[in-house]
Amino acid sequence: MTRGWFITFEGGEGTGKSTQIELLRARLARGGRTVLVTREPGGTPLAEKIRELLLDPDYDPDPLTELFLLEASRREHVENVIRPALERGQVVICDRFADSSLVYQGRVGGVNEATVATLNEAATLGLVPDRTIVLDLLTEEGLARARRRNRDQGGASRIDDRPPAFHRRVREAYLELARREPERVRIIDGRGTPDEVFERVRAALPEELR
Repeated sequence: MTRGWFITFEGGEGTGKSTQIELLRARLARGGRTVLVTREPGGTPLAEKIRELLLDPDYDPDPLTELFLLEASRREHVENVIRPALERGQVVICDRFADSSLVYQGRVGGVNEATVATLNEAATLGLVPDRTIVLDLLTEEGLARARRRNRDQGGASRIDDRPPAFHRRVREAYLELARREPERVRIIDGRGTPDEVFERVRAALPEELR
């Protein structure tokens, strides 16, 4: 059986990843593809428990502690969900993956980039997305969206509550990642209606998935 496709979505808070993932899932399903949508941290019962800890505003682990928790979650996720789906020939769409650790814990958090890369490699056994879509918005716009979402859904995230300077560094780190890996990582302007943004997403996908 032909290996499936692995597509990841990245970006700062409030950039619209969930909306674009659902639009892509629906389009691929209409075209006859079997699609698995998942997320990081999360994707398995154990990994979802780790997600709860990481997003809980009552805790504030340092970046290296965050990284160890994320890599434990990632290992569980890759081994039990992502790799089996790819081996079945499915399209796997993941909301965040190893690039998030390079950005949040590495570039922004200050953990040595080589350390992040080594732990990512151990957790994923070298699995790399076929294409990574980075949705990009001005920091202030993305934060306003994220905070409206949290208010409307009655939730809270300690990541969203960090100061604007933190989120500007996240955005800059993603732009730098795309400059370093232009074949895999594509920056997509997140402004406009969901359908307008989705047309840009489609154009950035591997041709077989457009």
